[in-house]
Amino acid sequence: MGFVVFLLFITVAGASTSDTEDEFSLISASDLGYKIIPAELADNDIGIKSTYDTITQGETNWHSKTVSTNIQSMTVNLNWGDTSDSLRLSIYNPSNYCIGTYYDSADGTINGRIRIYITNSNGIEKGTWRYKVYGYSVSGTEDYSI
Repeated sequence: MGFVVFLLFITVAGASTSDTEDEFSLISASDLGYKIIPAELADNDIGIKSTYDTITQGETNWHSKTVSTNIQSMTVNLNWGDTSDSLRLSIYNPSNYCIGTYYDSADGTINGRIRIYITNSNGIEKGTWRYKVYGYSVSGTEDYSI
């Protein structure tokens, strides 16, 4: 079993070493100037264009979004809608720092959705943001959008 890591308000426990990404650095989002809250608490919905995909147990899919303009906030919305399956979302900024790892309960509700609002008063870092979707507990194949 892996090392227990506390990031923001989510506890990541028991990640196997085969699921870790050594190429990325772990750092507190607040150390980078980011404030991250469940998107349901945010006033707007500046997000990425949806991509549709499927995932199975133990599978990892990567998605990305390029930020090329000056923005101060964005929403990341992973939606699979099936509460019997569980996905995990890790968000990496263009400098390859993992700014957070989230489960379905990140917004206080288990609803088959992880919707995170990211803000930085100094601006969201320009470049390619990467989103790691992991099939944490999936029966069969799960459809999702991000």
